[in-house]
Amino acid sequence: MTSSSRSASLPPDRSSAVRAAARRHCVGDVVSIDRVVLVAKTSALQRQRRRPDPKLTAVLDAGGLHASRIVGAHDEHMATLEYVTAALRSQGVRLRTVDALRRRDARWANLIVTVGGDGTFLRASHCVESGDEDDGTPMLGVNSATGSSVGFFCAANRTNFESVLSNLQAGALRSSGLWRLQVAINGESVRDLALNDVLVAHRVPAETTRYTLRTGGQTQRQKSSGVWVATAAGSTGAIRSSGGTIYPLGERRLQYRVRELFPLSVRGASPLVRGLVSDVLEMESHIPSGVLYIDGSHKRVFFGTGDVITFTPSKRPLPWIAATDVEVRRDDVRQISEQILLAAGMRSPDTEVD
Repeated sequence: MTSSSRSASLPPDRSSAVRAAARRHCVGDVVSIDRVVLVAKTSALQRQRRRPDPKLTAVLDAGGLHASRIVGAHDEHMATLEYVTAALRSQGVRLRTVDALRRRDARWANLIVTVGGDGTFLRASHCVESGDEDDGTPMLGVNSATGSSVGFFCAANRTNFESVLSNLQAGALRSSGLWRLQVAINGESVRDLALNDVLVAHRVPAETTRYTLRTGGQTQRQKSSGVWVATAAGSTGAIRSSGGTIYPLGERRLQYRVRELFPLSVRGASPLVRGLVSDVLEMESHIPSGVLYIDGSHKRVFFGTGDVITFTPSKRPLPWIAATDVEVRRDDVRQISEQILLAAGMRSPDTEVD
């Protein structure tokens, strides 16, 4: 399946009234499922078949644990995709199937279903845009390979998808909100909102990132390996491993954490290395070649000397169908992270909101 592929259902409806109606959803509303876009992950084995890598071919031919994991994850994913597709079609929904979501598809749909893992969900979330009076199209994540994927953003899998779908239809399950992160460079907003985090760094990872940081009325010129800026949803991720704090999902404020600060760059001052941002975090670049990594590798934006980058909480939340046990799962992640960080001899801060 290519990014241009579509299920052989109904042709796209170009009606502006239909598109507007599809967007009239606010967090907490009942979710309609008459127009669904299904976003299917491309597995590692599918990518290999399309564009063979000789080294991976050798690994697969040799068999072994790594090869079996790749093949097993692919088989599990394809079985889940087939099951989810059949379940949606049995409900008589108007269905579009894609492997790369486009904004016009997101506007058309009442519901976006991602079949893959957190990466698939994150990538698709960048196409969901809110309006002045709505939060955009709600998203439901389906973890297609539970044996190899964490799937934190996924409320469903192959075993419970039909149950989740029934609860949505009955109005027993409604959307929750996830706050995102808006980035702007020199006052021009980056269209993609970050759901997890943004890493500000030099284009060459081994080079020093130099910048002036401004937050909460304070200004400081720094040198470091870069800066993490994360949402509450992303606070269990990379920023956590850098010494950040896990925050409740309802927290709208952003969190920043400086990576590997060069201490002498802030000599004589109290270092601004971590904190919460309720309004604006600003960074002025002093390097000619920097990169913003938005949600990992899903979006890259380049910047240079003198560029001013601002980070603000999103104006409206992303509508998300959350698992009923999401807080339990999140606490499990926190506890496991705590144990691993302690075992690794790394500083593990508390998890209380500052």
